[in-house]
Amino acid sequence: MNAETTPTLAEEFELTQAGLGKRNLTMSKDMTHAEFFRQLQDVYPKMDGLTGGWLLKKATDSEGYTGSLIRSASTSGKNLLYVVPLQQELDLTPLPADASESQSMPKATCQTCKLSFPLQILALHIQGCMESQSEDDGASQSDVQLVSVTQTSQSGCTEISRQTSWKCMLAHVETEQNKILKSLKLECHSYLYYKCFTEMVAAIEHRFFEGQQHGKSPRYSLTDLDKDFYKTVGQILSVSLAQGGPAPGFFSDWSYSYRCSGKMDQKAVNKEDMGDTQFKLLIDRVESSTDDTILELADEILSCGYTGVVSNENKESIIRAITLHAVLRLQPMLEQLREGMQLYGLLSIMKQYPEICRPLFVPEGVTKVNAEFIMASIHPQRSEHGSTRHQVELEMMNFIQDFLYEIDMEQRHTDDQDSPHQITPARFLQWVTGQGHIPILPSEKREFAVRLRFNHDCNTDYGDIHKVCYPVVSACAQTITLPVKHMTTYETFRKVLTDAFHLGQEFSNV
Repeated sequence: MNAETTPTLAEEFELTQAGLGKRNLTMSKDMTHAEFFRQLQDVYPKMDGLTGGWLLKKATDSEGYTGSLIRSASTSGKNLLYVVPLQQELDLTPLPADASESQSMPKATCQTCKLSFPLQILALHIQGCMESQSEDDGASQSDVQLVSVTQTSQSGCTEISRQTSWKCMLAHVETEQNKILKSLKLECHSYLYYKCFTEMVAAIEHRFFEGQQHGKSPRYSLTDLDKDFYKTVGQILSVSLAQGGPAPGFFSDWSYSYRCSGKMDQKAVNKEDMGDTQFKLLIDRVESSTDDTILELADEILSCGYTGVVSNENKESIIRAITLHAVLRLQPMLEQLREGMQLYGLLSIMKQYPEICRPLFVPEGVTKVNAEFIMASIHPQRSEHGSTRHQVELEMMNFIQDFLYEIDMEQRHTDDQDSPHQITPARFLQWVTGQGHIPILPSEKREFAVRLRFNHDCNTDYGDIHKVCYPVVSACAQTITLPVKHMTTYETFRKVLTDAFHLGQEFSNV
């Protein structure tokens, strides 16, 4: 695909369903380029016949990709490498259930037809299978069940990959609305349901809304409207709030008011409320136009419903018409969102208490996670007062405070907050506890705690010759354990903690 960036979560999901997802390969140092390519073709049969050339995203060499080069570029298998076709598009058609690529994938049984499918294919199968079952039963299925394929450990904690995609959530359809909450309560214990909703709400904002940080509007998409995706979005947001958050604090004022009343206040809409970049660009061109150049925009202006004379003297009326056109065409999406928000009576509550609910939906009402909140939530389990270990633990507390305030300041002074490599207070909190937001309910906020433990005896566990230990995070218990012997200075503390954050994004400690 000759891509310049790494795949998004949605693109990773599509690649995995097509048999082009992540793989672990074993190779010797003396493996040649041709041998490596054959190994790639074995694990990715769709690369067979690839003649347009390919590159590994993070590695290049004049002799091709040898075993020693791959080991060096991947830091002995610790880093992920991407295969990028240069001139051809690979087939992204989802694999059939019996494809050879899916033989090693984990599988689960469809509860409707009782057949076994790989997890990556199950999400697509369920939709078609349940629709078929609906036709056979003569039943109409229109509501959404949020489910996740999980495994339960002996301790009762639930495991799920941090790569859960919103596409999985949109693919499942059930008849009874109460199955949504039932499914989430059964499968999304503590860490999991906070993690599910934290990632889903963030993905919903990115996928279905557009605009500035001070407030966003639904993205204009008749395709999504026809598939009832905006209704699904409304239901997901309702369940998220019912479960304690996160709150969808990204709506613009005008769109929130419409959700509450069902009426469009045209006078309250201005050009700053538009999220569509196409119409923003048109307004910019109108504002900078001259008597001659504004006539070149006549077709675009008239298509927005303006019926006056296209001239510089009427710029204000032209801009107003473009603004109203961009906003009013979003009413079908807003109506479908309102339909979804009827779940659990959320829409009725919003209509009855619009000012009380406003802080949950508009950006200025949402208090974001910062260093101060995390420090106030940390409950350290210290050793005996006055002991040597106690002094070391006090030093660790100073280090973690400096670290949190440092990443807080970095967040305020960078525009690249969407980068997966950027550590923010919210992402740090999500890593440790599963939720990246401040609890909505006052009672939950008072009881919220991050337990901090200190491991002074890692030599006993791993021997004297080991070089480094990393912090251990138990998200279900909202606990992080620091290996103090490997964090004696702030520089080593920051490096070890940062490495652990980047390398420990899979939920596996139960």
